[in-house]
Amino acid sequence: MPYLTTNTLTSRPTRGLGTISQVIIKTVNNGSSKAVVYITGLNNDVTPETLFAQELFEVNYREVVTRIYNITQTYFQFNAVYSQEQTQIQIFLVDSAGVLSQVALEQLEVSRITSEFRENIAVTASDFALISFRRNTAIVIPEAVAAEIKPDSLEILASTPIRYKIVGGGTVNGTFVNFPTPTTAISATETALQVNYTCTAVTGGRVITQGIGSGIAGAYQNVAANLASQQLLYNLTDEIITLVVSSLAGSDNLAAVFRMSEEW
Repeated sequence: MPYLTTNTLTSRPTRGLGTISQVIIKTVNNGSSKAVVYITGLNNDVTPETLFAQELFEVNYREVVTRIYNITQTYFQFNAVYSQEQTQIQIFLVDSAGVLSQVALEQLEVSRITSEFRENIAVTASDFALISFRRNTAIVIPEAVAAEIKPDSLEILASTPIRYKIVGGGTVNGTFVNFPTPTTAISATETALQVNYTCTAVTGGRVITQGIGSGIAGAYQNVAANLASQQLLYNLTDEIITLVVSSLAGSDNLAAVFRMSEEW
């Protein structure tokens, strides 16, 4: 999970430490592409809590970024959201003598599944781009900017054997739009994604997974794939993700759902 919290900490002497004067946060990106990290520090001396630290920054592949915050509050906490699953964050308390103590972090279950549905799509042996997602670069909610987004699953109703591919990157025709869409009632403020359901072709990019389905003439069958379990390498900070389908036995009319997991 990409949402971490320290819960409430104190600057008072405890656990063999003196008075806490600073907090050091180290972020290491072990993922396949750059990550976006959003860190907040909350002053818990007051109700409701107030922000005393707030940063949104990028961490390149294999880069280590260090942030240092001075502590004047008696009670405080830090939270972190990040966009790459293999990003690691460690937080250290520093007392007045310069002694460091690592803080235990708790993972919070914050997520949604954002999906799009498309039907009555005529496909042949040629690749057809059904649904494409991209990160919404215009969104201003920091937690959403740093959200981890990854392909979750797909379902395709077909009456002939089909082939599907998930393509990362490249260029699609059609238009990306904000939610809600005609088939998906999601507020634009509740998702970090935009969707393109008018596309027909993707140019370039790379195939990050593919599979086949065993439709039978005259009877639709559901082709389902769990993409989250495949641990795909992708870069949704800069790239699009597109579901591409073709028929292996003549033409067919398809219906499909493509789902993306959002953690923020």
